[in-house]
Amino acid sequence: MASTDCLQMNKTTMFAKIRESLAVEKRLHTENLLECKDDVLFCWDSKESCLLALNWRAAMTMGLDQIKFQTLVPSILLSFEVERVVSSIEGSLLALAGPKGVCIMEMPRRWGANGQFMDGKSRITCRASNLDGHFFANNPHLELRQLRWHPASPTDSHLLVLLSDNTIRVYDNASLRHVWQVGPLPLKHDGSLNPSTVYALGEAAVDFDIAPAVNVAEMQVNTMNATINKDQSVLVNSTRLNQNTNRTIIGETTKVSSNKLPEKIEWPIVILRENGNIYVLMSGLDTERPRLQGPITITPSTVDNYGLDSCSILVIPSLPPTLVIAETNGKLHHALFLEAENAEDSFNEVDDSLIIHPCEWTVHVLETVELELGLPKDDVNQPYFCPIYLKRDFINELRYFAYHNTGLHVITVNFIGELQRFLENEVDSDITTLSTPSHAEYLVCTKIDTGDNINAVLGFVLLQMPSCIVLLLASGQVITLKLVIDAKLLLDSQTKSKDDMSLQKTDDANQNQLNQLLMGPSFVDHIRNMLKRSVTQPILSLDKSNNPSPQECYELLTQAIEVLRTQYLKRHELVKAEVAKRIHTIKLCRDQQKQDIADLEAEREEIRDKAHKLAERFEELSDKQEVLTKICQDLMRQANTCLPSNSLAEKEFAQEVERINKMTKNMTNALQKCKESINKQSYHIAKYQENSKKKNFELPETQERTIKEILLQMTAEIDGQIKEVKRISKVVGI
Repeated sequence: MASTDCLQMNKTTMFAKIRESLAVEKRLHTENLLECKDDVLFCWDSKESCLLALNWRAAMTMGLDQIKFQTLVPSILLSFEVERVVSSIEGSLLALAGPKGVCIMEMPRRWGANGQFMDGKSRITCRASNLDGHFFANNPHLELRQLRWHPASPTDSHLLVLLSDNTIRVYDNASLRHVWQVGPLPLKHDGSLNPSTVYALGEAAVDFDIAPAVNVAEMQVNTMNATINKDQSVLVNSTRLNQNTNRTIIGETTKVSSNKLPEKIEWPIVILRENGNIYVLMSGLDTERPRLQGPITITPSTVDNYGLDSCSILVIPSLPPTLVIAETNGKLHHALFLEAENAEDSFNEVDDSLIIHPCEWTVHVLETVELELGLPKDDVNQPYFCPIYLKRDFINELRYFAYHNTGLHVITVNFIGELQRFLENEVDSDITTLSTPSHAEYLVCTKIDTGDNINAVLGFVLLQMPSCIVLLLASGQVITLKLVIDAKLLLDSQTKSKDDMSLQKTDDANQNQLNQLLMGPSFVDHIRNMLKRSVTQPILSLDKSNNPSPQECYELLTQAIEVLRTQYLKRHELVKAEVAKRIHTIKLCRDQQKQDIADLEAEREEIRDKAHKLAERFEELSDKQEVLTKICQDLMRQANTCLPSNSLAEKEFAQEVERINKMTKNMTNALQKCKESINKQSYHIAKYQENSKKKNFELPETQERTIKEILLQMTAEIDGQIKEVKRISKVVGI
């Protein structure tokens, strides 16, 4: 066990719990229940419908017993079986997908010494939302084929979902933005849920991937130059492989026209159909009606069109991009995704309403690698067929992985390194035939015979620093292997750096948990769908005159028992298990909510006490701040006055202020003295008035008699003068 588990993941409690959940329900086909983002390893627990998270790097450093796994519980109940766990580009969201639904779960914040979610809390309820729950419930014939996060999403929330009705649905968080038709619509026969002959013809899209972005204006200019300057430029193999660089001779008129074209960036979405045809959907995030092109011309041409049972496709962002096309029989086709010299018109589709634009791309297959699916016995005439899933190696661009029901392969594409060395070579030379074949290594094999006993892969992730792989099998065993990386491969690989931008998500785009529960499909409808029967058992009304033979009675009884087992008892057992699972999940949610309420109450009391203490402390600091502010103002004023570098105007102003200050002080002193003098005079006047009121003035009798005589004499003289005046007036005649 130690040789196949270098990280000792089998000893962790997280995978012990996963083994218990896998023992309840045996899964016989390949899934991907594992996901890794940075240093956090996620694994889906189907028994309790929750996501387990483990900081594997901290666990490897500090010990498996020191770091415990965390349980992330979705805020809504899932009505479908989860078979895929896909993280967004920045790791803020996680997509939980199955054939009958998709759920988006928001990751909580990380803090603490060990880099865990919410400082290592054991159970965390995460906000989650179902994508088009009613749509999947009302269309039970639809199945999810593929989903990928868009690399150009500014909010890290744009998800592309491919359905079996040949549509790609674009979601932003829980909102449906666009529905892109990528193939003919499958029609139903007489209202039945069986797909039409479109699936039989292989016209259904089975997988897609997103190629690097291109400038549409430059592509149009290159197409025009290839048409106008046909006689002036001869394109060799090297020029054809390097079409994304500036290599074509452009005339003056073409330069003027290219400058006038507005810059428009689109992302080619490469779509693979079951019959091996490849289509390209040119679109951006806000494109309402993208341009569908195809089927793409594949060279060199073959009779079988490189397989009639294709299952998956992968785009390696090399220069030019490399396509990997996988078939269910184990064949992998490595091809170059090139710009076409001239846009080619394609034939009409089965659906006349589907508009096909001229194709601007071409695919050149360089090699085909055939994988060995299991270790069969002597009888090699019975090949094994199973879907093959592809996954890129983000550490090494020259390598990718293929996992399936029979194990895991690692494939090294050698011609990508040769192309890179050719493009980096400054000497102009024609590239020779890419002769170095790719190398496929069978890492893990889970099937040794041609029987039905398989040990399918249920999860595969690639860890970084150190570079390791983690493989979860249906038996519950976890295989962890270190990857041996050649130094030459490290020189040839180009690491892709992520954009360090963190944008806040608005609360208006997120729905309430209660609204999400109400809008999703009800549990009663889910149980009703599980109890639907494809075969009915009628009431027997036989002719009593004709007694059936014992053989006929036995066959009738056997058939009834078989129908009762398959159509009644088995479905009731499934419903019983689903109800028990539902009850268990609701109990866990209730316990978790009670624990969260208790924690929130304790935190509220603690925050309230801290708020009172902080308020008191704030008042004290405010008073001290006012005192310190006044002291600082005085010190600053004195310092500015004493500075030797003051200007003449400042010195004069300071002297004037000093003079006015002295005059103000003198005037204040004089005013104070005046106020004191006034107070003294007022006191003496008041005292004199009081004394004058108390005194009685009496003249002596002699003085009184003399004064009277003088007054009588003066009266006589006045009368004489009056008479003299009157006499003179008569004489004068006035």
